[in-house]
Amino acid sequence: MKILKSLFLMVIKKPFSSLNCLIVFFMLKLNVMLKILIIFVLIPFINPIFSQNYQLDVVRITSPKEGEILQGSIYIEGTVSGSTFQFAEISFQYQDSQSSNWFEIGTIDTPIVDGTLGIWDTSMIADGIYRIRVVAHYENDRVQEAIINNLDIRNYTPLDPSVTEEPPLNEKGELESQVTVTPVVPTITVPTPMPKNEMVVSRTQFFLTLLQGAIFGVLFLAVIVIFVIIRRRKIG
Repeated sequence: MKILKSLFLMVIKKPFSSLNCLIVFFMLKLNVMLKILIIFVLIPFINPIFSQNYQLDVVRITSPKEGEILQGSIYIEGTVSGSTFQFAEISFQYQDSQSSNWFEIGTIDTPIVDGTLGIWDTSMIADGIYRIRVVAHYENDRVQEAIINNLDIRNYTPLDPSVTEEPPLNEKGELESQVTVTPVVPTITVPTPMPKNEMVVSRTQFFLTLLQGAIFGVLFLAVIVIFVIIRRRKIG
């Protein structure tokens, strides 16, 4: 501030000297650069609000619904959206499980609004009560999720246990031989999650780098002005 004050006093005393004109030019240029810098800092916060592609961060599952009885391949319907959306994961877990582990159904790479998020093949798991979860990841490590509980998988058990079918009879009225089929529960392999890419540069890091470059430029110009003033005084 003292340097700027000294430069201002010099301009007032000798307003038409070549040195003072140069100082005024650099002061005006510095002022313009500071305004441009402020605009670039504010753009990341203002632009998403007025952008035509702006989307709210929404994560919801519309189908299946809580308490439904499911069989076979199930289409998971819903919405995952947001202007800073990166990816989402769909997974399931046994309802009464005390573990924090979830088994992956699939991943989503692009925003989806009221569409199919994934397909869950329930024939690959044992019958029982399950829940599903959709977790959406956004910039700056923000996470939003939706969970549907009490999904009743019935691929190998009767839909209504209280109803028993009569055994088939042959032409003589005798019971036919019954073959008991024991379902085999396959082993579910949990895929290893990929590590986060450390080479990705976020928008915040980009503008911080831009801010540092602008400050360096301003300091460089200030050094040049001071050097010119000192040199002029020595020559004079």
